[in-house]
Amino acid sequence: MAADLTLAGIVVSLSIILSGLLIGLGKTIGSKRVEHFGEEELVQSAINAALVGAYAAIISIASEVSKGIAEGQTCVVGDALENLQCIFSNISSDTFQLLTQAISLHQIVSYYQAIVLHFATVSYQPMSYLSSIQSILGGQILTLQALLTLAQLQVQVLGFFAPQLLTFFLPLGLIFRSFFSTRKLGGFLIALSIGIYLFYPAFILIFPAPQLNVTVANLTNMTNNSLYAIPIIDINGNDKIAEKFDNMTTGDFTGDLTLATQQISASIASLSMFVLLAPLFSLLITVIFIKEVTDIFGGEFFFAVSSI
Repeated sequence: MAADLTLAGIVVSLSIILSGLLIGLGKTIGSKRVEHFGEEELVQSAINAALVGAYAAIISIASEVSKGIAEGQTCVVGDALENLQCIFSNISSDTFQLLTQAISLHQIVSYYQAIVLHFATVSYQPMSYLSSIQSILGGQILTLQALLTLAQLQVQVLGFFAPQLLTFFLPLGLIFRSFFSTRKLGGFLIALSIGIYLFYPAFILIFPAPQLNVTVANLTNMTNNSLYAIPIIDINGNDKIAEKFDNMTTGDFTGDLTLATQQISASIASLSMFVLLAPLFSLLITVIFIKEVTDIFGGEFFFAVSSI
């Protein structure tokens, strides 16, 4: 970081010298265009010098604001990006547990749905009605897997940007902003650093984080219920299978399955809001902010200078 700031200071000094030369050259050859260009660069150089000089203060203020954003959402001691990364990591862990229990439940349903009892003159599939629940659980499992992938993607992206924004992208933006040809790129990098560091986590953290513990506990109790457990029996033994079905009537297997699918659906809705909708909403606002700030830091002030 120190090397970046040193380089930024050198570039600003050179741009000030170049601005003076351009102003002098414009007056010498009588070219108002060159003179105004030099004045424009002088103003830009002064702004760059102020930004470089205030770099430490900018970092300190941004860090305090970010920590303030994270109040009430404390997952780890740190700024908003670190807390958001921690929250998504916990969500990934909880989603994986929910996915594991949903797969176990799907396995149980598939087992009982496929059983066919063969008698002398007729064959009977007593739980064929479970095919619809099997399909529902299959769709829920695929959705949970997709949401788990999105949550892990957030963890990876935040893990990359969190340590880089204020120590790499922001100083690099200050350097690029000092050159006329790369001023818009420099303004973009400055806006990107501020936008992702402050705005992106702020507008995600306003959404409620999903709570999956109750659903996971209920599914665990169901999959571990001895009445519903997949029996290790001879699948050709109709009497033993019929006895198992008779024991299952002690519990409300269908009712428990209906409740389980409803709870999984509610968890998926909660996950979708925080893992999918919240980042999209925040990204939209962050992109608008980056665009507007890029226009400010990457724009020219020629008309204001020419009116002096």
